[in-house]
Amino acid sequence: MPSQLKRTLAIFRLALSYWRDYRNIERIERQQLPDAEQVIQDIYRQGGIRFRQEALRLQGLIIKVGQFLSARTDVLPLAFTKELQQLQDQVPAAPFDDIRELIESTFHKPLQEIFTDFEPAPIAAASLGQVHKARLATTHDLIAVKVQRPNIRDLAKTDLKALARVMAFLRRWTKVGRRIDTVKLFEEFRQSVYRELDYIQEQEHLLRFKKNFSDWPMIKVPDVYPDYVHSTVLVMEYVEGIKLTDIEQLRQHELNPHQLAAILIEAYLKQIVVDGFVQIDPHPGNFLAGFDGRLIFLDFGMMSDIVPEHIDVFGRLVEYALAQNAHGVVDCMIDLGFVRPSANLEVLTRAVSVMLARMAGVPLQEGPALTALVHDFQDFLYEEPLQFPAHYMFLGRAIGMLFGLVSTLDPDLDWMALLKDKALPMINERRVLWNNRYYQLLREQVERLFGPTGKLLWDRGAQKVVQWGQIGLRLPETLDKSLSRIAYGAIETRPDVTAILRRLDYLSQQLTVAIILGSAGLMAVLAALWHGHYLLGFSGIFYVASGLLTILGLIKIFKMKRYHSRRRRH
Repeated sequence: MPSQLKRTLAIFRLALSYWRDYRNIERIERQQLPDAEQVIQDIYRQGGIRFRQEALRLQGLIIKVGQFLSARTDVLPLAFTKELQQLQDQVPAAPFDDIRELIESTFHKPLQEIFTDFEPAPIAAASLGQVHKARLATTHDLIAVKVQRPNIRDLAKTDLKALARVMAFLRRWTKVGRRIDTVKLFEEFRQSVYRELDYIQEQEHLLRFKKNFSDWPMIKVPDVYPDYVHSTVLVMEYVEGIKLTDIEQLRQHELNPHQLAAILIEAYLKQIVVDGFVQIDPHPGNFLAGFDGRLIFLDFGMMSDIVPEHIDVFGRLVEYALAQNAHGVVDCMIDLGFVRPSANLEVLTRAVSVMLARMAGVPLQEGPALTALVHDFQDFLYEEPLQFPAHYMFLGRAIGMLFGLVSTLDPDLDWMALLKDKALPMINERRVLWNNRYYQLLREQVERLFGPTGKLLWDRGAQKVVQWGQIGLRLPETLDKSLSRIAYGAIETRPDVTAILRRLDYLSQQLTVAIILGSAGLMAVLAALWHGHYLLGFSGIFYVASGLLTILGLIKIFKMKRYHSRRRRH
């Protein structure tokens, strides 16, 4: 393996080669040659081959960088990422003598006193570690021993220093580097690498994930042996199964790929819109299909936490996407920090509307439709003034990998219908705002009277009222800070506030309607409660009040829509 200096120079030479590719592509585009597109695609393909070959030569962290880039089909050319996808299966194993030495130095015992039947050839090899099958000497349990590659920490430090300089150069001198903020992206990657190199941390991830899915019978998480966990060695239960990409084997064992795809999507929905704790490395090697039909999660090195307030935003994003509500999707993107302040929201909304329509009608199987959708999505991301926080770049990569895995399991899966069936109930259950018996009693009465749909609408209405209340509480402080900055000269501008005032007026009208309809719903529930206790006089009063408030709310909605439609025409 090359020395540290040679590794650093090799990484810089590799980065410089892509700078030359970038300049060549610019020159070809300026010349407008007839076969320019084919020449450019060939440059991308050769660039992918060059990265793959150099990563396999250097090994270590560069392989992981290549694996990360291979899943970024949203921002990188397909001809480039396709060559890097081979890195998932081409990682060579570390010599067994080095693995033996590392285990014995960790436990301070000979290998045979700790494990018996230790297989020298690993059952899986990755960029940072590998897994061997063995038995515990004390209990004779069949186990999987995950061991870090020898000297991987030193190699990681060397590679990270070189990559830090490359990323700083990209942010300073390239448009793409500034747009995705390569320095912040690198910092997120660096932290992820160090977390993945700490197997004690991975054990905590595994136990937390196992607890989150403890009541899911179709999800299997291996048991861990805490007495045999160190920062460089992790001992888990050995589980048998079939790779999700081996469709023929799945069918031979009468396992349903369609069902496995549905379980996989449902599990990730729960992680994103309920738990806020996501496994962000969903490549095929990290899953197995158990012979009993369960989905087995194997690796917990790369995990991501979603802040609680953003979990709710992701829930709304799913709802709006399913409803083809482009305005709602853009609002969620703004809340998540995905939209630059300078963005033209009208143009962005139209683009999102087109993308939602395309995504709803394009199946996942390989072919011209999917290729066209990916190209459109790349152009959309490049042209629109979007920004993606570094900690969500890995989540985006995970979602892209997930869709690729699902397309292998079930190319014809109606994933929009699956999202409607699975995501909405999860989002609904998370929106229990007040965990006290009074709110629960009202919620139960709504479900009894109007069914699950009524309960969902009730929770959404209550959530909306709370959101408006929070905005109302924050608005005076926000305005005070902004006016103070203007008064002290921190902001020098003469803005046209007409659009802002109109927006505030619209928000005020929406808040009024929400309060009126929320009160009408509350009156209806109270009427039902009194009616159930045979107090017909009281129930009648509340029924009448509910009806009047509902009529008033509908009148307000009609006036509001008519006013704003007239204003848009003028």
